[in-house]
Amino acid sequence: MALNAEVLLCHGEEEESDYYLQFSKNKITFEGVSKSKLTNVFFDESNTQVFSIKSGDFTEVTVKSPNPSFCTMFKIEEKGRVISIKFSPDQNILALQRTLTAVEFLTFTDGNISKEFIETFKGCTLLGYIWTGKTEVVFVSDNGIKLCRVDVNSGTLHTVKNLSLTINWFTYYSPICLILLNVGLPHGNSMQLLQIKQNQILKLAKFDVDCDSGVNKLKKNAIAERDVALGVVYNQPRILLMNYQTVNTGVQTEVIVYTIIKLAAVKKTNVLRIHQNGRFALNLVDNLIFVHNQLMKSSLVFDITDVEFQGVVIYHLPVIEPKTIKPYDDDEHLNSSSSSTIQKYCELYSPNWIMFQPNIVMDVKAGCLWTLELILMGFYKYIEDKKELVKFLLLRSNSKFIIARTLSSLMDEGGGRLEELAEIFDQINLVYKNYLEQSLKSQIGLPASMSKPDDDPVVEFRTVIDQSFIYTYVFCKLAERVYNEANKKQLLSWTLLEYIRSLADLQIPAQHFLYELLINCLVLTDSYYQLHQLLQYHGVADSKPLACLLLSLENVYPAAPQLALDMLERLGTAKEEISEILLSKGEVLSSLRYAASHAGPHDRIIPSKYLEKARQTGDEKLYRSLLKHFDSKS
Repeated sequence: MALNAEVLLCHGEEEESDYYLQFSKNKITFEGVSKSKLTNVFFDESNTQVFSIKSGDFTEVTVKSPNPSFCTMFKIEEKGRVISIKFSPDQNILALQRTLTAVEFLTFTDGNISKEFIETFKGCTLLGYIWTGKTEVVFVSDNGIKLCRVDVNSGTLHTVKNLSLTINWFTYYSPICLILLNVGLPHGNSMQLLQIKQNQILKLAKFDVDCDSGVNKLKKNAIAERDVALGVVYNQPRILLMNYQTVNTGVQTEVIVYTIIKLAAVKKTNVLRIHQNGRFALNLVDNLIFVHNQLMKSSLVFDITDVEFQGVVIYHLPVIEPKTIKPYDDDEHLNSSSSSTIQKYCELYSPNWIMFQPNIVMDVKAGCLWTLELILMGFYKYIEDKKELVKFLLLRSNSKFIIARTLSSLMDEGGGRLEELAEIFDQINLVYKNYLEQSLKSQIGLPASMSKPDDDPVVEFRTVIDQSFIYTYVFCKLAERVYNEANKKQLLSWTLLEYIRSLADLQIPAQHFLYELLINCLVLTDSYYQLHQLLQYHGVADSKPLACLLLSLENVYPAAPQLALDMLERLGTAKEEISEILLSKGEVLSSLRYAASHAGPHDRIIPSKYLEKARQTGDEKLYRSLLKHFDSKS
């Protein structure tokens, strides 16, 4: 856990960046498509596998993946050009398509091919196939959908479900087994959404997409498969559609976002305004939608937030100005033998790039596959409104330390930003409160009707910043910086009070260490009147650690011990501590009276400690009185 915190801290202390998107450090390299077309490349999004297929006397297949157990190499008989190839989820069955009327199946045992069989299709054109389970496969043809189960032992397929539809093309989202079909007339705009679940083909919704007139009508291809993407954004399945519009000034592009609500209805909820011309592709990174423009060699980023759809389409502009992806540093990540070759071809926004969801970029010619990652320090640099920045960062993963840096920068600017800080604390603590409530519900258990539905398995991310983190990485850091500056110490007190006020407004109990820091700040700035008011009117929550702190302040603040005793008395669980405090101050009779009046039926008063303390005072009369008292009780 400490290592993770250290890693995050280093990330938070990065320099500001001119970029907000970069390639992952761990990329996959493979043999790219050759000019001779003897090598072809395929990518399976479901298993994240790259297949390099080299033709010759035998067909040599090399499989690469971020998962080492999914990497392999094998040879199969040369039977013609491969147009699709995919492993089953458990990697035991390989499906391979060479024609539009048949799919070959090869079973593997201990990495070796053990059986081959073929499934043929008559009276239709096979558009593709999808593995939905270890032995379940869905075939999509121009006249319908067929769900089959592969029987490895007999080398046959058994039909489980059939659905007749006129299909032009399809796209698939594997995490929740959604299939989007373009149905009806060729080049039409009618869509059918399906889900494969428990060996059933579920028809979820049929709808028409909005495609404006102009360029689409002239070309008679309202929707192309390459212009559609399926994915999950803010815990909601979405359909993203590139829509090209013809206006007086030429062709303009927008992205229409359709939200699949409760896997039942499909609604047009968002439109992303691009205001650029070019060749576009889409990616999803950390709940953000990226629109890449190959012509302009830049990427636009959109945040549709997690606001529930209220029936009105929301239009969005980019979060910040378009930026290019950070160039990949081959010298860092490639050995010298391959670096020069890769550098030659890995140009940014290459025409050879293919984007896969959610965040995959593949250069089929150079033989490189990356995932895209956010550079949050780029947003820190370019989003000037700090409230908007924190709102944005709270929805991003690994953003805690950059939020802490944002808070620290506002505090360093002085009391003029106190109101802004207060609003940001409210933003942070609202997320914190929701997290605490959800944690409590999970601990006590919920009725089945209140639990999360099975058909909504993707949980959105929220950055939770708790009191301990704020204390350690914001307030303590500020205390170190302002130790010798009295006016800055007052600023620390004000900000602490605002943070505690925010917690109180949301009914979140403040931890004692926040109060301790606040009290120390007030003492260091000689703000004893404010301290007294804070304690007298219960501006701080009672606790034993806080009472101990007040007791230690007796030399600089004489009223502190009495305030500590009052606090302990209010707690009602510190009777023994109060008696001991009175005794330590030499108030032997007061201590004894308190102990006697609050003693329970099983509590025992020890005479020796009172007699010893009376002896230490040198008051002989007091000692004899106590001795006589205890003798009479024995």
